[in-house]
Order: sequence, then C-alpha cells, then structure tokens
Amino acid sequence: MVKLKRYITVLLLVVCFTLIFIAAASGQTDIISDPRQSLEDITMEEKAVLEELFFLSQEIDEMNRRAEELAEESEYLTQEISIMEANILKRQENYDIQLDILEKVLVSYQKNGMTSYLETLLSANNFTDFIKRLNVIQELSRNTGNMLNSMEEEKNKLITERETLISKKALLDSKRMELNSAIEQKQKLKQEQEDFLNSLSEKKEYYRDQLNKLDESWSEVKALFSNVSAEFSRVFNESDLSIDDFNLELEFLSVKGSITQDRMNDIIEKDNKLPKMIFNISPGIIQLEIPEMHLLLSGNIAIENTSVLRVEVTDGTFYGMKLEKPSIDELFRDGHFLIDFRQLIGNITLRSVELKDGFIEFKVNPFF
Repeated sequence: MVKLKRYITVLLLVVCFTLIFIAAASGQTDIISDPRQSLEDITMEEKAVLEELFFLSQEIDEMNRRAEELAEESEYLTQEISIMEANILKRQENYDIQLDILEKVLVSYQKNGMTSYLETLLSANNFTDFIKRLNVIQELSRNTGNMLNSMEEEKNKLITERETLISKKALLDSKRMELNSAIEQKQKLKQEQEDFLNSLSEKKEYYRDQLNKLDESWSEVKALFSNVSAEFSRVFNESDLSIDDFNLELEFLSVKGSITQDRMNDIIEKDNKLPKMIFNISPGIIQLEIPEMHLLLSGNIAIENTSVLRVEVTDGTFYGMKLEKPSIDELFRDGHFLIDFRQLIGNITLRSVELKDGFIEFKVNPFF
C-alpha cells in the first residue's frame, strides 16, 4: 500500500514537471516567434545581410506597384480605345449617309442644270410668284452649301479622332512594353534575392525567416502609417497652441516667429490617437523618430499653399535598415505631415522657413 502511494506521488511529480516544462517551452517559443523581439536581437553581421535582402524586397515591392499601375493604365487605355473606335464607326456611318444624300442632290442638279432654275423663275405668273420661286432656289442652294460645310467639318473631326486613336494605341503599346519590362525586372530581383539566400548555405532558412518577419512588420507599418499623417495634421489644428507659442517678433516689413521641437513633441504626446513621435530639429534637418514602429525619418521643411508647413521626408530607416525612396514615398502616399498656420494664427502668408537648433523659424507678411 505504501509502495503504491509512493508510485502515485512520483507519477504526479513527473506530470507536474512535464506540464511546467511544456508551459516554459511554449512561452519561450512565443518570445522567439515575436518578430519585433527577433529583429531587435540580431547581430551587426546579421543586420548587414538582412539589410541587403530587405533592399531587394523593397525593390520587388516597387516593381509590383509599378506593374499594377501599368496594368491599370493599360486597361483604362484599352477601354478608352474601344469607346473611341465605336464613336468613330458611328460618325463614319453618319458621314456616309450625308454623303449619299449629297450625291443624290448633286446628280439631280447635274441633270437639270441652271436652265431648269431659269425656267422655274421665268415661268412665274407675277412678281410675287417670282420672289417666292427665287427664295426656294436660294434655300436649296444654301442647304446644299450647309451640307457641304457640315460634311467637311465631320470629315475633319473623323481625321482628328483617328489620329488620336492611333496615338492612344501607340501609348498602349508603350505601356504594355513597360509593363512587361517591370514584370521581367521583378522576376530578376526575386531571382537575385533567392540566389543571395542560397549563397548563405546553412543559414539560408534563418535569414529567409528573418526577412519574412521584416516584410510582415513593414507591411503593418505601412498600413498603420496611412492614418498617422491625417492624425498629425488634426492634432495640430485642434491643439492648445496660442500666439505666445509662436514667439512672434516684429521686424522691418515682416514678422518673425518660431515653434520649438519641445512644444511640438508636447502636443503630440497629449494625443492618444498618435503613436509616440519625437521631433529633433537641427540646422537644415528635421528628424522624426517613431520608436514603436522602429522608424527614423529625416528631411526638411517646405512651404505649401502660402500658409502650410510640410515636413518633407527624404531619408529613413526601419529597424536601422535604410529605406529606399519609393518606400518612403509609399509611407506618405495618403498625405504628408502638415501644420496649417492659418488654422492656428490666422490669415497669414509665409515668406520663408528655416530649421535652427531645436526650433523652426519662419517669417510672414505683416497681418495688420
């Protein structure tokens, strides 16, 4: 009986340790499978390899986008050509009907000639009858002339539409050739990426897995970022910024002002719809870090529509890996980071803007 109890106790302990081990292993697996954690833990050597693979991945994405755009343009041109061809056919049929009518009029005129018209006029019973017959003949001549002019116009329209159609077909052929080239380039880049992975021999699957995680994370960032730009503009428009925050000073024929990076960061931090965003401003460059997205963007400031400041991003990194220009452009496809001064200060016209050490300095036309 004692032996049986000991056996049951040992068995229970074994089961408990097994369950604890499974739970621990499961938790460890969860940590390893977290793409963010995995990407943060790679070595500098691994990062260099992954950066090359990510570069190719961005190029492939760009070729995909270009191929899709060209396919849509080709489809649109095909439909446009089809409509134009139907329109030309309809106009040609109308032109042929008018031509047939005109031929009949001219044949009748040729048979009867001017003598017929004179006989008609001279056989009038009185002067009033003569005037009526003359008006009829003039109307007939005028209508024939109008028909000739109308047909000449229709002929010229047909010629113009046919020339436009030829141009559209040439453009379609060009787009299709460009599309085929983009598809070939995409396939070439994919092959380059695959060859590069194969060259990594036993680490191939590790890097393939890391690249997949990086691509997944990048896709998530792109999806989230489209909303960030609009929210950024909203946050500033609805902020508690006052005239004092712009440090306005009167100068000769202008007004100078500024806004500090600390005040900008403070406004963003107060909003719960935006991720944490940190602006760092230095002479000639504005830098924006979004830690939770592992994004670091930099560029300059530009004036848009006389009263709006636009953050013009030209460079960036994702997990410390360089972003190519098409990838940056895709981030801002739905809009840039904008600060509308008219919403904040009033009806002003920005004359110049400059990045200084820790703040944006601007000059406006006097608004008084």
